[in-house]
Amino acid sequence: MTREETVGLIRSIVSLYPNWHPENLTETVNAWHWALEEYPAPAVKASLQIYLKTNRTGFAPSVSQIIDGMHSVKDNSRLTEGEAWAMVKKAIADSGYNAKEHFDEFPPEIQKAVGGPEMLRQWGMTDSAEVNTVIMSNFQRTYRAVISQQEYAERVPDALTDIIKGLSEKTAPRIGGGT
Repeated sequence: MTREETVGLIRSIVSLYPNWHPENLTETVNAWHWALEEYPAPAVKASLQIYLKTNRTGFAPSVSQIIDGMHSVKDNSRLTEGEAWAMVKKAIADSGYNAKEHFDEFPPEIQKAVGGPEMLRQWGMTDSAEVNTVIMSNFQRTYRAVISQQEYAERVPDALTDIIKGLSEKTAPRIGGGT
């Protein structure tokens, strides 16, 4: 998003929310531009529209609410825990000979939560009462963690990820005899 597009966004918010009066418009534009510069303007505008149509507080959105709005569209396309478990449970029932095929058909998030085709085979040999309680619960907890980690990673800008990787490479302890 360009600085000019950010100016337009701030003007829109000021117009739409007459109770919002930033003390210093230049500083406000600078801060919002800094926070939103990596996002495409159409996505930011769409997020503002989502906020306008769904938020009933009457208060202007914060930058983080605009960012959350952009990600909420992506988040809604993910499988719920129940939907993910239904796929896994169906694969467990046919895992004796086809575990690898079923595992390969899973979305990456489910693959990460399951661990591998051998886990499907192992679950297939487990008592159904345990599959429907303990294993289901453990899978859903793991799936939630995988999705949470993925959502966090998606929200961190690529440029910031690169900076952090660069810093960690510089400060990583050297193992071995060299200095």
